[in-house]
Amino acid sequence: MNSNNPPKKNNWSWRSQAFRGLIYQLIAITAISGVVWFLAHNTLENMRVRGIQSGFDFLNQAAGFDIGESLYPFDSGEAYWRAFLVGVTNTLRVAVLGIILATVLGTLLGVGRFSRNALVRGLCLSYVEFFRNIPVLLQLLMWYVILTEVLPTAADAWTVGPLFLSKGGLNYPIPVWSTGQLWAAYGLLPGLLLGWLYRRWAVRQFEATGQVRSMVLLPLLIVVLASVAGWALGGAPTEFNRPFKGDFSIENGGALTPEFLAV
Repeated sequence: MNSNNPPKKNNWSWRSQAFRGLIYQLIAITAISGVVWFLAHNTLENMRVRGIQSGFDFLNQAAGFDIGESLYPFDSGEAYWRAFLVGVTNTLRVAVLGIILATVLGTLLGVGRFSRNALVRGLCLSYVEFFRNIPVLLQLLMWYVILTEVLPTAADAWTVGPLFLSKGGLNYPIPVWSTGQLWAAYGLLPGLLLGWLYRRWAVRQFEATGQVRSMVLLPLLIVVLASVAGWALGGAPTEFNRPFKGDFSIENGGALTPEFLAV
Protein backbone atom coordinates (compact mmCIF):
# COMPACT_ATOMS: atom_id res chain seq x y z
CA MET A 1 0.00 0.00 0.00
CA ASN A 2 1.58 3.27 -1.14
CA SER A 3 1.55 6.26 1.18
CA ASN A 4 0.17 9.55 -0.13
CA ASN A 5 2.64 11.58 1.96
CA PRO A 6 5.37 13.29 -0.14
CA PRO A 7 8.93 12.14 0.48
CA LYS A 8 10.84 14.15 3.03
CA LYS A 9 13.36 16.56 1.59
CA ASN A 10 16.96 16.34 2.73
CA ASN A 11 17.56 19.61 4.61
CA TRP A 12 21.33 19.21 4.18
CA SER A 13 21.11 18.99 0.41
CA TRP A 14 22.53 21.78 -1.75
CA ARG A 15 19.10 21.95 -3.37
CA SER A 16 17.66 23.12 -0.05
CA GLN A 17 17.24 26.90 -0.01
CA ALA A 18 17.64 26.99 3.79
CA PHE A 19 20.93 25.07 3.58
CA ARG A 20 22.30 27.34 0.86
CA GLY A 21 21.29 30.42 2.88
CA LEU A 22 23.16 29.05 5.91
CA ILE A 23 26.29 28.45 3.84
CA TYR A 24 26.15 31.95 2.35
CA GLN A 25 25.78 33.48 5.83
CA LEU A 26 28.77 31.52 7.13
CA ILE A 27 30.85 32.67 4.17
CA ALA A 28 29.82 36.30 4.71
CA ILE A 29 30.58 36.14 8.46
CA THR A 30 33.97 34.57 7.77
CA ALA A 31 34.84 37.20 5.16
CA ILE A 32 33.78 40.11 7.40
CA SER A 33 35.69 38.66 10.36
CA GLY A 34 38.78 38.28 8.18
CA VAL A 35 38.59 41.89 7.00
CA VAL A 36 38.11 43.17 10.57
CA TRP A 37 41.04 41.08 11.81
CA PHE A 38 43.27 42.30 8.97
CA LEU A 39 42.43 45.95 9.61
CA ALA A 40 42.89 45.63 13.39
CA HIS A 41 46.18 43.73 13.05
CA ASN A 42 47.52 46.14 10.44
CA THR A 43 46.53 49.17 12.56
CA LEU A 44 48.12 47.80 15.75
CA GLU A 45 51.31 46.84 13.88
CA ASN A 46 51.64 50.31 12.34
CA MET A 47 51.04 51.92 15.74
CA ARG A 48 53.72 49.68 17.30
CA VAL A 49 56.26 50.58 14.61
CA ARG A 50 55.62 54.29 15.14
CA GLY A 51 55.70 54.02 18.92
CA ILE A 52 52.04 54.96 19.36
CA GLN A 53 50.45 53.40 22.43
CA SER A 54 46.89 52.11 22.40
CA GLY A 55 44.46 51.49 25.22
CA PHE A 56 42.67 53.62 27.78
CA ASP A 57 45.61 54.62 29.97
CA PHE A 58 45.37 58.15 28.57
CA LEU A 59 42.14 58.67 30.51
CA ASN A 60 44.19 59.25 33.66
CA GLN A 61 46.44 61.84 32.00
CA ALA A 62 45.89 65.59 32.34
CA ALA A 63 43.48 66.90 29.72
CA GLY A 64 45.41 70.12 29.10
CA PHE A 65 42.34 72.16 28.17
CA ASP A 66 39.55 73.98 29.96
CA ILE A 67 35.80 73.56 29.55
CA GLY A 68 33.80 76.75 29.60
CA GLU A 69 30.74 75.37 31.37
CA SER A 70 30.21 72.43 33.70
CA LEU A 71 28.08 71.44 36.66
CA TYR A 72 31.18 71.12 38.83
CA PRO A 73 34.64 72.77 38.74
CA PHE A 74 37.02 71.58 36.03
CA ASP A 75 40.44 72.85 34.95
CA SER A 76 43.14 71.82 32.51
CA GLY A 77 44.95 69.76 35.15
CA GLU A 78 42.04 67.33 35.51
CA ALA A 79 42.14 63.90 33.88
CA TYR A 80 40.58 63.07 30.53
CA TRP A 81 37.93 60.89 32.15
CA ARG A 82 36.67 63.88 34.14
CA ALA A 83 36.51 65.93 30.94
CA PHE A 84 34.48 63.12 29.38
CA LEU A 85 32.19 63.11 32.43
CA VAL A 86 31.70 66.87 32.12
CA GLY A 87 30.74 66.42 28.47
CA VAL A 88 28.22 63.71 29.35
CA THR A 89 26.62 65.79 32.11
CA ASN A 90 26.43 68.86 29.87
CA THR A 91 24.79 66.78 27.15
CA LEU A 92 22.25 65.35 29.59
CA ARG A 93 21.51 68.80 30.98
CA VAL A 94 20.90 70.22 27.50
CA ALA A 95 18.77 67.20 26.57
CA VAL A 96 16.59 67.32 29.70
CA LEU A 97 16.03 71.08 29.58
CA GLY A 98 15.48 70.94 25.82
CA ILE A 99 12.85 68.23 26.15
CA ILE A 100 11.01 70.12 28.90
CA LEU A 101 11.09 73.49 27.14
CA ALA A 102 10.21 71.99 23.76
CA THR A 103 7.24 70.17 25.31
CA VAL A 104 5.96 73.33 27.00
CA LEU A 105 6.50 75.51 23.92
CA GLY A 106 4.99 72.93 21.58
CA THR A 107 1.92 72.53 23.79
CA LEU A 108 1.36 76.28 24.01
CA LEU A 109 1.78 76.74 20.26
CA GLY A 110 -0.49 73.80 19.51
CA VAL A 111 -3.22 75.10 21.79
CA GLY A 112 -2.76 78.65 20.50
CA ARG A 113 -3.02 77.44 16.92
CA PHE A 114 -6.64 76.42 17.58
CA SER A 115 -7.49 79.49 19.64
CA ARG A 116 -10.60 81.48 18.80
CA ASN A 117 -8.56 84.66 19.14
CA ALA A 118 -7.40 85.60 15.65
CA LEU A 119 -4.29 87.40 16.91
CA VAL A 120 -3.09 84.48 19.04
CA ARG A 121 -3.88 82.01 16.26
CA GLY A 122 -2.02 84.13 13.70
CA LEU A 123 1.05 84.60 15.91
CA CYS A 124 1.33 80.87 16.60
CA LEU A 125 0.91 80.06 12.91
CA SER A 126 3.52 82.64 11.92
CA TYR A 127 6.00 81.33 14.48
CA VAL A 128 5.63 77.75 13.30
CA GLU A 129 5.77 78.57 9.59
CA PHE A 130 8.77 80.87 10.05
CA PHE A 131 11.01 78.61 12.13
CA ARG A 132 10.09 75.32 10.50
CA ASN A 133 11.84 76.40 7.28
CA ILE A 134 15.04 77.63 8.96
CA PRO A 135 17.81 75.04 9.53
CA VAL A 136 18.56 74.37 13.19
CA LEU A 137 22.23 75.38 12.85
CA LEU A 138 21.18 78.74 11.42
CA GLN A 139 18.75 79.21 14.31
CA LEU A 140 21.55 78.48 16.79
CA LEU A 141 23.76 81.06 15.10
CA MET A 142 20.93 83.61 15.10
CA TRP A 143 20.20 83.21 18.82
CA TYR A 144 23.90 83.27 19.68
CA VAL A 145 24.40 86.54 17.79
CA ILE A 146 21.37 88.05 19.53
CA LEU A 147 22.64 87.00 22.96
CA THR A 148 26.19 88.25 22.41
CA GLU A 149 25.51 91.42 20.40
CA VAL A 150 22.10 92.75 21.41
CA LEU A 151 22.23 92.19 25.17
CA PRO A 152 24.04 94.77 27.35
CA THR A 153 27.39 94.28 29.03
CA ALA A 154 27.71 92.99 32.58
CA ALA A 155 27.89 96.53 33.96
CA ASP A 156 24.49 97.35 32.44
CA ALA A 157 22.96 93.89 32.81
CA TRP A 158 19.19 93.59 32.78
CA THR A 159 17.97 92.73 36.25
CA VAL A 160 14.79 90.83 37.06
CA GLY A 161 14.74 90.21 40.80
CA PRO A 162 17.83 88.13 41.59
CA LEU A 163 18.44 87.33 37.89
CA PHE A 164 21.00 89.09 35.69
CA LEU A 165 20.92 88.87 31.88
CA SER A 166 23.84 90.21 29.86
CA LYS A 167 26.28 89.29 27.11
CA GLY A 168 27.92 86.97 29.61
CA GLY A 169 24.76 84.90 29.90
CA LEU A 170 22.11 84.39 32.57
CA ASN A 171 23.19 84.54 36.22
CA TYR A 172 20.89 83.20 38.92
CA PRO A 173 21.01 82.30 42.65
CA ILE A 174 21.98 78.79 43.64
CA PRO A 175 21.42 77.13 47.02
CA VAL A 176 24.44 76.75 49.27
CA TRP A 177 25.04 73.01 49.52
CA SER A 178 24.52 71.70 53.03
CA THR A 179 23.12 68.71 54.89
CA GLY A 180 19.58 69.80 54.08
CA GLN A 181 20.08 69.37 50.33
CA LEU A 182 21.64 65.97 50.95
CA TRP A 183 18.62 64.87 52.97
CA ALA A 184 16.35 66.19 50.22
CA ALA A 185 18.19 63.95 47.75
CA TYR A 186 17.80 61.03 50.15
CA GLY A 187 14.08 61.77 50.33
CA LEU A 188 13.78 61.31 46.57
CA LEU A 189 14.53 57.59 46.83
CA PRO A 190 11.57 56.57 49.04
CA GLY A 191 9.46 59.16 47.21
CA LEU A 192 10.15 57.51 43.87
CA LEU A 193 9.42 54.08 45.35
CA LEU A 194 6.14 55.21 46.93
CA GLY A 195 5.09 57.03 43.77
CA TRP A 196 5.78 53.93 41.68
CA LEU A 197 3.85 51.70 44.12
CA TYR A 198 0.87 54.07 44.12
CA ARG A 199 0.79 54.26 40.33
CA ARG A 200 0.96 50.47 40.10
CA TRP A 201 -1.93 50.20 42.58
CA ALA A 202 -3.95 52.80 40.63
CA VAL A 203 -3.46 50.86 37.38
CA ARG A 204 -4.65 47.64 39.01
CA GLN A 205 -7.68 49.40 40.50
CA PHE A 206 -8.57 50.77 37.08
CA GLU A 207 -8.29 47.33 35.49
CA ALA A 208 -10.37 45.74 38.25
CA THR A 209 -13.07 48.34 38.86
CA GLY A 210 -12.76 50.86 36.04
CA GLN A 211 -12.28 53.68 38.56
CA VAL A 212 -9.86 56.30 37.24
CA ARG A 213 -7.29 57.67 39.66
CA SER A 214 -4.49 60.16 39.19
CA MET A 215 -1.53 58.31 37.67
CA VAL A 216 0.77 61.29 37.09
CA LEU A 217 0.04 64.26 39.34
CA LEU A 218 -0.36 62.34 42.60
CA PRO A 219 2.82 60.22 42.15
CA LEU A 220 4.73 63.43 41.36
CA LEU A 221 3.25 65.04 44.46
CA ILE A 222 4.41 62.07 46.54
CA VAL A 223 7.96 62.44 45.20
CA VAL A 224 8.00 66.18 45.89
CA LEU A 225 6.60 65.80 49.42
CA ALA A 226 9.16 63.10 50.23
CA SER A 227 11.97 65.36 49.04
CA VAL A 228 10.57 68.31 51.03
CA ALA A 229 10.32 66.09 54.11
CA GLY A 230 13.99 65.16 53.74
CA TRP A 231 14.88 68.82 53.33
CA ALA A 232 12.95 69.67 56.50
CA LEU A 233 14.67 66.88 58.45
CA GLY A 234 18.01 68.29 57.32
CA GLY A 235 17.28 71.62 58.96
CA ALA A 236 15.36 73.30 56.11
CA PRO A 237 18.29 75.44 54.88
CA THR A 238 17.32 78.50 52.83
CA GLU A 239 20.71 80.11 52.23
CA PHE A 240 21.43 81.03 48.60
CA ASN A 241 24.56 82.16 46.82
CA ARG A 242 23.26 85.24 45.01
CA PRO A 243 24.95 86.87 42.02
CA PHE A 244 25.98 90.51 42.07
CA LYS A 245 27.60 93.01 39.73
CA GLY A 246 31.37 92.98 40.03
CA ASP A 247 33.95 95.30 38.51
CA PHE A 248 34.05 93.50 35.17
CA SER A 249 31.44 90.73 35.30
CA ILE A 250 28.61 89.20 37.27
CA GLU A 251 30.10 87.31 40.18
CA ASN A 252 28.87 84.45 42.38
CA GLY A 253 25.70 82.47 41.83
CA GLY A 254 25.12 80.11 38.94
CA ALA A 255 25.48 81.01 35.29
CA LEU A 256 24.26 79.85 31.90
CA THR A 257 26.58 80.91 29.09
CA PRO A 258 25.28 82.38 25.80
CA GLU A 259 26.29 79.16 24.06
CA PHE A 260 24.14 77.10 26.40
CA LEU A 261 21.21 79.51 26.13
CA ALA A 262 21.40 79.42 22.33
CA VAL A 263 21.27 75.62 22.30
